[in-house]
Amino acid sequence: MANQLINDMIITKRALPLFRDTNGFIKNVDRSYDSYFGKSGAKIGASVNVRLPNDPVVGDGATVSPQLITERSVPLTIAYRKHVSLSFDTQERTLNIDDFSGRYIEPSVNNLTGTVANIAMQLALGAANMVRNTDASGNTIAPDSSTWLQAKAKLTKQHAPTMDRFAVLDPDTDANTVSGLMGLFNPQAKIGDQTTTGSMQAPLLGVKEWISDQTCLVTTTGTFDGTATATGVVTNLTQSGNTIPSQISQIYAPQQSVIGTSAIVGTLNVGDVITIAGVNQVNRVTKASYGTPMQFVVQQAAVAGATSIVVSPALVGPNSDGSQAQFQTVDATPTADANITLVGKPGETIRRNMIFNKKAMTLVTVDLMEVNKGVVDCGMANLDGISMRTLTYYNGTDDSLGTRLDVLFGIGVLRPEWICIVPDIVDAG
Repeated sequence: MANQLINDMIITKRALPLFRDTNGFIKNVDRSYDSYFGKSGAKIGASVNVRLPNDPVVGDGATVSPQLITERSVPLTIAYRKHVSLSFDTQERTLNIDDFSGRYIEPSVNNLTGTVANIAMQLALGAANMVRNTDASGNTIAPDSSTWLQAKAKLTKQHAPTMDRFAVLDPDTDANTVSGLMGLFNPQAKIGDQTTTGSMQAPLLGVKEWISDQTCLVTTTGTFDGTATATGVVTNLTQSGNTIPSQISQIYAPQQSVIGTSAIVGTLNVGDVITIAGVNQVNRVTKASYGTPMQFVVQQAAVAGATSIVVSPALVGPNSDGSQAQFQTVDATPTADANITLVGKPGETIRRNMIFNKKAMTLVTVDLMEVNKGVVDCGMANLDGISMRTLTYYNGTDDSLGTRLDVLFGIGVLRPEWICIVPDIVDAG
């Protein structure tokens, strides 16, 4: 292909499919709310409230007792604007487009997409479901096929659709998982692909796609030693009454509770998962108890000596007369002196791999305004609902041209219960 003058529209149209396809995690997040936002000149702070499903209680017999329906919503906010800023001279602008793309566009878009994925990973710290594979001493070890199947079962018990389930693995966990599945009786072609590529192949174990992603978070569990007990006092937070850091409260309120406790020994970090003795998970439809401890994720770091823990999901028990409650999550509220247990060991450093349903999270991108004054060139395009702008401007200070690629976007975790964390230990050696 002959050299040509590469303008901003050419750059944008080459960058967009790279942004869409570079990161498998971002590529498979729900995109259905793009149309809720304006397509021209949008700004950070634009927001819509996305309604969550209602939860009417099923009655018995011929007599009805009309129930009040409590509407719940999650704000989906255009909260982020990320860009890559580059400088070119006119000679570089006349490269072959493939050469220009390889040298400038691809690495720029790769880093931009990775940043978006990392934000999504941070927000996924609000997922309470966790399935660990452990050794005889209770230490977290690499997940095996049974671990991933149990994680899949967690999603099913939360009524996550069985279609469009994806797994995101740190590259080291990907290697460990492939190694552990080599001996299974699976389709020979699939095993052959895994052996050849060294990566998990899909569909397998009920997962539509296995995604190796270096942006998976690595976190360290707090030092909580498990000696704290609940006081029996639980306060459910409201949209306006919580004290959670703004980025997380936008996503999860009002699906949080404050659990009163005795003074905790050690610390709890955001993303740590706990259980409370006698507080079990229920079927969200029938409200029948599963008989297994409900898992809660810590939403605000708790220091040593703290007497409360902020958790998600909200702790909603049955009505005082024992009847089913709307949005019920547990079969009983904590009794005084109920033991609080950390899921995992204190001080473990883990890779936060996960399995999720596509509808658990959503990503929206919005058109940025085309600027004219002081701009040499501007190109804005949209591909499959993803919007990006490339803009070149003149800098009179040093007589140079600068080019920037911008993405304005929002990410919402609409159904955190449709995400399950599958940790893998980070070997200190």
